[in-house]
Amino acid sequence: MPRRADPVDPSLSPWHLLGAALRHWRELRHASLEEIGQQAHVDWSILARWERGDRKPPPDAIQRLDRVLNANGFLTALHAFVLANTANSGSRPEATPQDGYAMDQTRRQLLQSFALMGTAGVLPLDAIEKIRQAMTTLVGGERLEDWEETAWEYAHALLVKPPAAVLGDLALDAYALQQVIRRGPAGDERGWAAVNARMAFLMADCLGLLGQVREASHWWRIARRAADLAGDPELQTAVRGYEATMACYAKRPTKLILQRIDEAAEIAGAKAYGGVAEAEGTRALLAALRGDARTALEAVRTVEEIYERLPDRVTRDTTTAFGWPRTRLLHTKSFVLARVGRVKEAQAAHEEAIAAYPAWRTRQITQVELHMAISAIRAGDVAAGVGHARTVLERLPAEHHTMFVRGVAAHVLAMVPPSEAHRPGVVEFRELLALPPAQ
Repeated sequence: MPRRADPVDPSLSPWHLLGAALRHWRELRHASLEEIGQQAHVDWSILARWERGDRKPPPDAIQRLDRVLNANGFLTALHAFVLANTANSGSRPEATPQDGYAMDQTRRQLLQSFALMGTAGVLPLDAIEKIRQAMTTLVGGERLEDWEETAWEYAHALLVKPPAAVLGDLALDAYALQQVIRRGPAGDERGWAAVNARMAFLMADCLGLLGQVREASHWWRIARRAADLAGDPELQTAVRGYEATMACYAKRPTKLILQRIDEAAEIAGAKAYGGVAEAEGTRALLAALRGDARTALEAVRTVEEIYERLPDRVTRDTTTAFGWPRTRLLHTKSFVLARVGRVKEAQAAHEEAIAAYPAWRTRQITQVELHMAISAIRAGDVAAGVGHARTVLERLPAEHHTMFVRGVAAHVLAMVPPSEAHRPGVVEFRELLALPPAQ
């Protein structure tokens, strides 16, 4: 029967933190001190002292324990972290800017390991957060600018990576941020509310891309409230504008979508924000979908006018989900013109949009290619349109088949006349869309 271990408080010192981690990993294995000590060639009584934080284990012993406990390098990384925080001193040295940067890199490495283990159901979030808090204390506490940087990193990741590959780490950091805010961090309250809004925005966006509409709606609600607490009109309109777009693709009630669009316009007043351009673009999309070409084209012109008044820092931000560059405008025009049947103008818009996108924006380029398929069908060539749609959709890796991509593909299918619905190519494309989305 495993020997009962004495309690250990990881907040007492870095070595107690390491001891708590050793204890945690051993208990995950449901193994006794004697069993792990024998496998790692360490006397069980010495291992017990290491777990209690009474003794400092050497690197070679930690490496053996890491292997025996299947910690995937976590214990080795944590040991290096502890050594860096206790070197040349009997107590923790004051953290310098360089120390903070190095320790933050270590913290990120450990959080990544935690995320991998957490998705496998091995390590609970509460255990992750407890250790993260202790580690953050060692490097001087929470800093608003660090969390702002974290949000911008995820805003970039969501453009270039499959959303399923981002969600685990994003959820982990979103959870950690909630714990930070609950403890009342020092500094600008509005600033913390703003970064909370951005992280909630990104969670909603990521979940929506994965088609998790219900869960995304909860995060949009959090993002709206946090943005309102921050009192930042740019952020308030961004949350509402992007929520409206995603709600449209998720086929949520039109009344709710229009409410978000109108809220964005009311908050902005006469000022131009990327979120308002996004909201008006969604207004154009709604009108195009119901066949109201006049309203749709008027809304596109409104988007163009707003875009011209946006600050350079917004229009030049082509690498994160927070920007509203020229490609957003061209993308909107490409879809609306195709959907309302302005085929000649639409073809020019498709080509302009694809040329404007960098090659790494594969999901967005695929969507414009699907706009081209809509134009082909509107021009009367169903076979060419459906064939092109199938080709571009199959070319895009399955993990990038987001709700937006599949939504546009569904619009391609919706444009096929009933008399052509049983054409072999149409049937095959319909079967392709019936496959499970990216998860």
